[in-house]
Amino acid sequence: MGRAVLRDSLTAAGPRISPFHGRLLRPFIWRDSQAMANATDGRARLPMLRMLRAIRSRQHRVFEKHGIETVAQPDCETIDYVYLQSSHIEQVNALLSRTFWPGIEMSEALQYPEFSIVALYGRRVVGCAFLTPDAYLTYIAVAAGWEGAGIAKYMVYHLTQTVPTKDVTLHVAASNVAMLLYQRLGFKPETYAPGFYKAYLPETSRVCPNAFFMRLRRY
Repeated sequence: MGRAVLRDSLTAAGPRISPFHGRLLRPFIWRDSQAMANATDGRARLPMLRMLRAIRSRQHRVFEKHGIETVAQPDCETIDYVYLQSSHIEQVNALLSRTFWPGIEMSEALQYPEFSIVALYGRRVVGCAFLTPDAYLTYIAVAAGWEGAGIAKYMVYHLTQTVPTKDVTLHVAASNVAMLLYQRLGFKPETYAPGFYKAYLPETSRVCPNAFFMRLRRY
């Protein structure tokens, strides 16, 4: 029998043990209600959230056309940050493959879930990020329409705190605006890597294959 999953969020109902360090992992890392409040009152632009709320509350014009009554939505909703679980893999793989290149598969990260973070809106994956046990940031992605909620910033911050005594390193495409976020969080570019992503990208890709190697130094 599988583990119980919460009805309103795609995460286990109780704590679990990491197979890597044997640590006790809580169902939630953080439940962020402020980002949702900012979006609801117009202080943050989250077009995907507005669309999903319209559909869930039946306020979309399609429901109006058929005379379907609206449904009240809760005043407080959250973006839930959790550790990677098997129930996330399909959505995580799809998000990373859309963001980077086809064929990304993250099942191996289930062996060390404390080095992962997944952002959920209800049962939908809206962001994810992964660190290796050696403190190399492999992937970070936020779903289209969810930019501006602080998801990427929190995910990177959380992962850097899981290895407080190690330098954290990463590669970022030379044309990727995420470099600005990394610099705000303390990362510094060290070397330029021409063609770093060339082996991963399709031949028809227009994504810049060159990268910067960046480091967050601890000492």
